Amino acid sequence: MMKLLRAVALLYISAVTETGAMSPNGIVSIKRSIDRDITNEDLLQEEASNCNFTGTVVLGGPFSLEQGDKFFTIGSKQLVSYNLMVDYINRFKCGINLSTGNYAIELRSYDDQSDVQWTEVIAQKLAASDVDIFLGGYSSTLTKPLAEVAHENAKLLLAPGAASTPVFDGKDKVFGTFPPTNKYLAQAVEGLAKVGAKTIATVWEDAAFTRGVCAAAPDLAETNQLELTSAQEVIKTPNITVLEMVAQKLAQEDPDVVVTCVYDCVPWMKAMRKVNWSPKAQVFTVCVGLHGFAEEMGPDAEYIMGVTPWESSLDIRDAVTGLSARDFADMFQQETSDVDVPFQAASAASVISIAVQALEGSDTTDEVALSQYIASNNFKTFYGDVGFDSNGQNNARFLLIQYDTSGIVRTVFPEETSSGPILYPMPSWDRRDCAKLSQCEVSGDTCTIEGKCACRQPDIYRPVGAGETAECIPREDMNFINTPLLGMGYFLVTAVLIFAAATLIWVYYYRKNMLVRASQPMFLTLIVFGSIISSLSIIPLGLETEYRDSNNIKKVDAACMAVPWLWGIGFAVTFSALFAKVMRVKLLYKAASKMKRRRIESKDVFSIMFIVLAIETVILLTFQFVSPLRWEREVLRDINGNAVESVGRCESESGWWFFAALVGFNILCLFYALVLCFQTKHIPSDFAESNYIFLSVMFMFQVLVLAVPVSAMVRDDTNVFYFMRACAIFLQNFTVVFIIFVPKMYRIYKKEDSRATIQSHLSRGNVHSARNYGSRTSNDTINIRDSKKGNSGEIGHRSSVAGVEDDYESNPKMKTSLNAESFNAESFNASNDNPSQPHRHDLRVSFE
Repeated sequence: MMKLLRAVALLYISAVTETGAMSPNGIVSIKRSIDRDITNEDLLQEEASNCNFTGTVVLGGPFSLEQGDKFFTIGSKQLVSYNLMVDYINRFKCGINLSTGNYAIELRSYDDQSDVQWTEVIAQKLAASDVDIFLGGYSSTLTKPLAEVAHENAKLLLAPGAASTPVFDGKDKVFGTFPPTNKYLAQAVEGLAKVGAKTIATVWEDAAFTRGVCAAAPDLAETNQLELTSAQEVIKTPNITVLEMVAQKLAQEDPDVVVTCVYDCVPWMKAMRKVNWSPKAQVFTVCVGLHGFAEEMGPDAEYIMGVTPWESSLDIRDAVTGLSARDFADMFQQETSDVDVPFQAASAASVISIAVQALEGSDTTDEVALSQYIASNNFKTFYGDVGFDSNGQNNARFLLIQYDTSGIVRTVFPEETSSGPILYPMPSWDRRDCAKLSQCEVSGDTCTIEGKCACRQPDIYRPVGAGETAECIPREDMNFINTPLLGMGYFLVTAVLIFAAATLIWVYYYRKNMLVRASQPMFLTLIVFGSIISSLSIIPLGLETEYRDSNNIKKVDAACMAVPWLWGIGFAVTFSALFAKVMRVKLLYKAASKMKRRRIESKDVFSIMFIVLAIETVILLTFQFVSPLRWEREVLRDINGNAVESVGRCESESGWWFFAALVGFNILCLFYALVLCFQTKHIPSDFAESNYIFLSVMFMFQVLVLAVPVSAMVRDDTNVFYFMRACAIFLQNFTVVFIIFVPKMYRIYKKEDSRATIQSHLSRGNVHSARNYGSRTSNDTINIRDSKKGNSGEIGHRSSVAGVEDDYESNPKMKTSLNAESFNAESFNASNDNPSQPHRHDLRVSFE
C-alpha cells in the first residue's frame, strides 16, 4: 500500500481527451505525462525519489484505439508497451537524463481508426505541434503516410510496426525496429527444408507489408531447394468465403508448407477447417504469439508456426531500464492478462528505449543529431541488440516459433536459440480432433494419422468416425448366414445335381427299355431339368454383402432377382411335365371310355407347358422391370448413429404383390393338378404312373403351402430364414425326382420291364378295371399280338389305354383295332345299367 501511494504521489498519469467526439467528427487523443501538482512531499517524504524535471520531451503518434479497428488487436498491445515504458522510465529513472537536467516523457496518442487518410491528418497535426519525436503505430500501410509527412517536415520517426522497405526508402530520419520484409521468412523456409519439406505455397493479403513478406518466398524456396506450387493474392481483409476457395485449391495442390501473409489469421484457419485440409506446416507472419489468436483458436493453434525477431526467453537486458526480456514479458502479462507476449509489443517498447538512449547519448533533442546518432549506433534493448541498415531498418534476423502441444510458444529454429524441436509434420485436423476431443485415447485406444481410432481388440471392436467422433465400438453383427448353413445349402444343391445327373444318364442308358419308353423319356428329362433349375436358386439365396456402397452390390442385386427367376422357371418346367403327363392320361382315358380312337401328340402337351411358362415369365418380367428386388440392410441397433447390429435382405417396394402372384399362381396350378390326379387315381401305376405323379404333385403342394407362411414368420432370423427356404427348395425338387424315377429303377432292377412281364401286369389290370368301374360282368379286352414273337394278351381297357397309347408314339409299328361286334351306344349303356346282360368290345393292339 505504501508503494502504491508513493507511485501515485510521484507520477500522476493522466489521460486527456482533446476532442470529446470520435471520428468522423474529430480526432481522439490521449496524453500520458507527469502531473507536477502532486509531489512525493505530499505523501511519504521518507520514501520519495528526488526527480526534479527540467522539462518534457514529447513523443506522439497515431494508434488504433477503437476495438473495431482493423489493427486494434496489435496496435493496442503496442500502445500498452509504450505506456509501460514511459511510466517506468518516468517513475524509476526520472525520465531522460540530459546535461541540462531530467526531462519527463510525455506520450500523446491519436486515434487513426486504422485508416490511411486519418493517419495523414494526424501526421500533419503532429508536424505542426510541439512533438519532438514521431512514434509509429502498427502496419506498413499506416506507417507510410506518417513517414512521408515526417520526412517532409524533417521530423524523426521511430516505427515499431512497419517492415515494408518502401516505407523507409530515401528517408534518413525514419527508422524501423522490424527487419525488412525480405528477411521475415528466411529462417522459417530454411528450418522447414531441413526437416523434410519439399513444396511451398504462399497466400497474401493485398497490403504493402503482407505482399512484401510473401514476395520473398520464391527466392527463399529456390535457395533451399523447395518447389513453389502457387502464389495467391487475396483482397484486403479477406473473409472465410474468400479464403475457403483458396483453401480448396491448395487442398488439391497439397503443398508441404503454406505461408499465409495476412493481418487476421483466424479466417484462414477456419477456411482450412471448413475444407478439412491442412498442410504439413502452416506459417503465419503476424498472429503467432498473440493472446487473442491462441484464445480464439484454442487447440487448433497447436503446431502453427510464426516468425518473430524476439522471444521472451532470450537472455538480453535493456540498457535504460535494466529489464530482461522475461521481466518485460511479466510486466506485459500482468497489465493485459495475456498469456503470450507478441514481438510487436516488445518492438514498441524498444522504440522508447532507443529514443531515450539516443537522446542521452547525443545529449540533444535536435532531429538531425539524433538521426545521425541512431544510424551509427547499436542499442541494447530487451527486444535485442538493435542496429539499423542503410535503409533505416533493423538488421536482426527472425526466429521460427511454434505452438507446442500444450499451447506454449517455443523458438524452434535456429537450433542454437531453440527451446524445442520443430513439430513436423503437423497432424491433420481429424488426427488432432481424435487426440484432443474424442474418446478414443481416453478409452486406451490409439488415434491414427488419418484421425481414426485404432482399437486394442480389433477382433471385438471396430473403429468408427474420424476426428472428434472417432471411437471404438463393438463390431457390427450383420447377421450373415452362418458358414455351416451355407455349406449345407451347397451340399443340398450338389445332392440334387448329382442325383439329377444320375437319372439323366439312366434315362439315356435305358432309353429303348419298354418301361422307359412307355414313361416318355422326353417328359422325364424335363422333370429332371426343371428340378435342376429350381434347385440352383439355393446358390444366390446365400449371396450377401454389407451395405449398398459395397463393391459387389450389383452382383448381390442380381442374385436377389435370380432366386425368383430360377425357382419360378424351374418350378414351371417340372410342374408342366408332370401336369402334361396327368392331362395325357385323362384325355386318353376319356377317349377310351367312349370307345374312340384318340391320338395325343407332343404338341398337345407342349402347349400346356408353354402356357404355364408364359404366365410364369410374364409375372417375373413384370417383377423385374416394375419393382425389382434390391439388397438392403436395416440397422437394428446403433451407438451414436453407428450400427452395431443389422440385418440384410432382398427388398422391393412392391415385391410382396409379385411374390403373392407368383406363389398364388403356382399353388393354383398344383391344386388343379391334384384334382386331375384324383380323377385318374383308379388307373394302376404300372404304366399310367398316376399314383407317383399324384404323390409328387401333392408333395410340391404341401411344401409350398407350408414353407411360404413359415418363412415369412422367421424372416428376421437370417439363419432360420435361409434354412427354411433352402430345405423347401431341396425337398420340392429332390423328392419329385426320387418319386418319379426310383420306382422305375427298382422295376428294371427286378427285371419287371420285359414284354411278357408288362403283358402280365396289363392282364391283371382287367380285374382292377372291373372293380373301379363297378362292372358286374365285363369282357372288355384289349388283345396285344406281337407278330414277331406270337405273344398276346387281354386287358381291361381302363388299365391299359393310357400306357398302350403312350407306347404308340414310341413304336410306330403298333396298330390298334376295335372289335365292335354286338356293340353300339345303346347296348353299352344298357349293359352298364343291367349287370346280367353281357357285353363285349375288343381293342386289339398288335406290333408289326
